[in-house]
Parts: sequence; C-alpha cells; structure tokens
Amino acid sequence: MVRKLPNMNALRAFECAARLESFSRAADELCVTQGAISWHIKRLEAYLGVPLFKRQTRAVELTDYGREYLPATREAFDQIEQATVRMERLSHSRALVADVLPTFAMRWLVPRLATFNDENPDIEIHLLTSIKPVDFQRDDVDVAIRVGTPPGTTVRRGPRINLEMATDWSGIHSEKLMPDVLVPVCSPVLFTTVDAPASLPDLQRFPLLHNATRPDAWPDWFHAVTGVESASKLKGPSFGHFFMTIQAAIEGRGIALVPKALVENDLEENRLIVVLDIPVPSTGDYYFLCRKSQVDLPAIQRFRDWLFKQCRT
Repeated sequence: MVRKLPNMNALRAFECAARLESFSRAADELCVTQGAISWHIKRLEAYLGVPLFKRQTRAVELTDYGREYLPATREAFDQIEQATVRMERLSHSRALVADVLPTFAMRWLVPRLATFNDENPDIEIHLLTSIKPVDFQRDDVDVAIRVGTPPGTTVRRGPRINLEMATDWSGIHSEKLMPDVLVPVCSPVLFTTVDAPASLPDLQRFPLLHNATRPDAWPDWFHAVTGVESASKLKGPSFGHFFMTIQAAIEGRGIALVPKALVENDLEENRLIVVLDIPVPSTGDYYFLCRKSQVDLPAIQRFRDWLFKQCRT
C-alpha cells in the first residue's frame, strides 16, 4: 500500500515556519528564499485542503488546522532526527548503548565484558540496567537483553515470568540468547548444623528466599515438579532483584530459586551449592533484542556474535 504523504520539502517548510512563527526565519534556517517557503506551504495547504497559516502584514499565525497538524509533524521529524543520529553513531562503530536486566548485567555480562573490549577496542559499550519493557521508539538504546516470551513464540509451562519485554514489538528483531532454567541454591554453611534436604517437603524446613520481580517462582516450581499446587503458603523474605536474593543465599540466609546462568561462577567456586538438582525451565528465555532496521550494522553484529559465542562457551 502506497503511503498517503505530502511532499517532504513542504512538510519541512511547514514545521520550520510553525516552530519559528516566521516565513523569513524558516527560509534562513533551511537556506532557501522566503518565496520558496511560501510556495511550499501553499502547496501543502492545497494538498490538505485547509489553511494552515493566517497571513498578516508582518507576521504569520497558525490556524486551528495548523495547530492540530503541527504536533504530529514535529514528532515525526524528531524521530527521524534521533534515528539518524543513532545510525551515524553506529555506522562509525564508536559506541553501543545496551539496556540489560540488572542481575544479568552484574553476574553474567560485566564479568565477561573485558573480553569484548579486548577484541573490539573501537566499540564502546554504554551499559544501562532496567527491568522495564524496552522502548526502542522512545529510548536512545541500540540493543537490549530481556527475559520472557516474544509474540508468536510458544509459551511452555513452568515458573512464570512477571516481566514485560518490550512496549511495542513492531520493528523489533529478537533472538533467543539462552534458556532461563531455575534451580534451588544455598550456601554450604546452611547445612553445617542440620541435615541437607533430601526431598521436596524437606525444603520447607528452611527459609525460602523470594524475588519480588518473580513472586510466583517458588509455587510454580513446586507445581512443575510435583504436579500439585502448594496448599500452604511458602513463607520467607522477599528481595527486589535477583542479585539481592543471590547475595542473601551466599550469606546463608536461606534457599534461593534463581536462573542457573546467573550463579554459574558461584557454583564453580562453591559459594553456592544446588540443593536438589531439579532444574525447571521457566515460561520464557533470555533474548537479544534490537531494531530490525539496525540488525546488520557492524557494531551490533559484532556485539551480537560475541554474546552468542559467550553463551556457547
């Protein structure tokens, strides 16, 4: 379907003249004559079939039609300008803005990031952290890592993910980065005075550490393992992010149910141990996200390839 759009030069003339409230100043900004501005606006008014300006002797004023048309026009040019700045930055492989989940950044990405810097000294990674849905249309973000299920992906049964990945999926490229598998872990010191749990019911003899961003994780995990919904409330302290829950587990405050990818180093170095080796995939996975229009840009491709290499190794 062909877009119903007026002449772009006419739109630029209108937006500039409306913003500056002057045909002459608009002519100076766009490096054309005042007559050219007037001609473009008359052409736009003829196309729309309504007057956009009231012409006075020494000034111009927007009509009601012009005031209604201006916000959408200005927003469109603002978005084009922002996208152009991002594209210019990425095409020169200088900086890449990555928006990543906080615990994933702290416990998985940052410890590995030095290898990317060594292999790609010409790319600067500007790291942001957030659990909010990524908004590529509004935010100055080039790539993101989120956990969940993109549209069109089969949702499997398992512990629920109570986070939204993106505000608007139109124009977003997504690739599965790694699975989200939950395991119960704790500090070895937790069992220095009592026996370690040998069965699922034994787990509830210990404090169960909960995570506010996934409040249903423990009940859903028990349900996935046993096929029976937990009749009793699973009590225990709750923490705002996984990195807080993991730290509490390392300190011996209870048993945490966390994505295994986030505690691999802690398991290898015996700061944490798996309590019952019953890994349960959640309803989603970790995904690499970027704009479809930018997926082939060199900086994004190099960062994407490095991420997947790290996941394989």
